[in-house]
Order: sequence, then structure tokens, then C-alpha cells
Amino acid sequence: MDLSVSKKIFFQSLSHFQSVVEKRNTIPILSNLKLKAYNGSLEVTATDLALEISEKILANIKTEGELTIPSQLLFDIVRKAPEDSRIELREESESGQVFIFFGDSKFSLPYLPTSDFPEMEEENLNQSISLDSKKLSYLLNDTKFSMGVDESRQYLNGIYFHHIENKLIAVATDGHRLSKCQVICEQNFTDFEGIIIPKKTVFEITKILENVSESIKLSFSKTKIKLDLKNLILTSKLLNANFPDYESVIPKKNELIMKTDSDSFAETIDRVSTVSSEKFRTVKLDISENLCVVSSFGQEKSAGTEQLKVEYSGPNININFNAKYILDVLSILKKGEISLSFSIDTAPTVLESIESPDSLYLIMQMRS
Repeated sequence: MDLSVSKKIFFQSLSHFQSVVEKRNTIPILSNLKLKAYNGSLEVTATDLALEISEKILANIKTEGELTIPSQLLFDIVRKAPEDSRIELREESESGQVFIFFGDSKFSLPYLPTSDFPEMEEENLNQSISLDSKKLSYLLNDTKFSMGVDESRQYLNGIYFHHIENKLIAVATDGHRLSKCQVICEQNFTDFEGIIIPKKTVFEITKILENVSESIKLSFSKTKIKLDLKNLILTSKLLNANFPDYESVIPKKNELIMKTDSDSFAETIDRVSTVSSEKFRTVKLDISENLCVVSSFGQEKSAGTEQLKVEYSGPNININFNAKYILDVLSILKKGEISLSFSIDTAPTVLESIESPDSLYLIMQMRS
């Protein structure tokens, strides 16, 4: 293999793979990237056995070939090359080394043959939809913060994708809070069963979508999902689990409604929670006629309180929340008016944007 490629293009591509490749691997070749030079392109592939990303970039190919090379070392070398550099990669099979040239610099790295590099098995992904990248980004970014982290409850460690009629719905929950977002999809769904996209895959897709503006193709089966862009393909295993009946925990009779400005509410919660315990981050809301008093108590008799004018008419409410959970939601609902729907009992509180009814967030109360 002998090729040259623009540093800018190469580095941008390599940045897509760094969080796919695990830093510590019991299988050494999983720390490598697979490089395949052919037909005027360089194809770069990374895998952790559950997730695989492959991308083609433009390169000047002098000699075709393929090999695997240490991911982190290659990334660091290319990152430190001058911005206008042309990176040359030249394989020397006798020594088992790849030589990297740019400017007056020369590096050599060991490589392994591609015969030992695991590739995800091809599978008939019998379902597919085309979706605007902004819609997919919205569905993932505005729900992912509620994904679980408990290894004993794997079914919560991802985002549940499903549909109701022509609505594509994303739901995430960790048992303490829940996020639900939906978009209208023009495509008819026939046999689309719900799938759970793993947490790591969610983060990789959202990073990729940051620089994508065109429509994307999603294909999936009961066990895998594939994101197909012009020059990049992401394939991932799905979580083999059943997502809980989330509709059963969304209150239908929260008739006490407080409306307020999202930014003002977030600033108040953030200030008052400064004194709260780092472990529980508890804030108390005392809600009365058009007034919400936010208070928090910490160690060594520290305390904070602030009054916020709101729109509310109903019985007085005293309720406790984890400040982080509220702030996470408000970081999504950044602008405009929001509503908080309460119940006199211990039912979860529902937060929604007045201007964007396609998102719903649920937060469990904390005990006094």
C-alpha cells in the first residue's frame, strides 16, 4: 500500500473513530484501524465487535492494499502534522512497518494483517426509512440525557425507537426521569417493531450528525441498525431486551399547571442549588398563587432561597426534585415558556414546552 491524503481530510475522518476503538482491549487488533486503499479512495474502518464505522475519503493511491494500524498512534501523529500537510503512508511488508511522511517528518508504525480484523456479519436489514438528519438529531439529542447507566438493567441503557401511526418516537428513561420526543415521518410504517439503540451507538450517531445536513437512511432488523450516509456507514448491534411500558408511568391527570420562562427558571434552580448536597442536589418548590419559592438546604446549616413569579392558580404545592434532573431538561428547553404539570399525590411531574408540544419530560419527585 502506498498513498497520500490531505491532513485536513484524514484527520477529520480519524476523529470519527476514536471513541469507537476501546483504549484497552484483550484482542490487540481491536485497537487498530483497518485501512484499505483502492479505486482512488482510502476506506477507514473501526470496530469494537458491537459497533462498526466505515468511511471512504479521497486519496491519491499509488499502490492498492490493506492493513491495520494502531488507531491512537495514527490519530496523534496526524493531529500534530502541520495543517496544510499532505500525509503519505507507505507499507514495507518485509519489516512489517508502515512509514508515515509529511514535511521533514518520518514515522514508522507496526501493522497487522487484515485477515484477523473482525467484520460485522452481513444481515438482511428488512426495515428502512429515510429521515431528515435534523429530525434524527433532535430525537436523539433531546432524549439521550435520560438514558440509564445501570448494568443490571441493560434495557434502559439506550433509546427506544418505535412508531405510532406516522409518528417516529424516541424514549429514554433511567427510572428517575423520562424523555419522549416525536417527529412526523412521511413514510408508511408496516412491520416496524420497536428497537433499543445502545448508549454508545447513540453518542456516535449524534456526533456524526453534527456535520450532516442531508437526509439519511436508517436500516434495521431485530438485532442490528445501520446508518447510511454518502461516504460513511455505521452499523451497530441493538440491545436484546424489552423496553418497559413507558406510557403507563406518564400521568394522565396532572391538572395543576405552572407556567414560567425556561431561562429564568433554570437560572433560579441553578443559583439556589449551589448550597445543596452534592449527592442529592435537592431543591424544594413551594408553589402558590402566581409565585414559586425555590429553596435548598446543605451541610452546616447552609441554605438558599429565591422567589420566582409564575403563572399558577390552584392549591398550594410543596414538592422536592433533584436539581440536576430539572436543569438537564431546561438545557434542552432553552428558550420560551414551559409548563410543569403536577398532582397533589406523588405522581411524577411533566415538563413540556408551550411552543414545541412534540417533546415531553417526566421527573420523579424526591421524598422530603
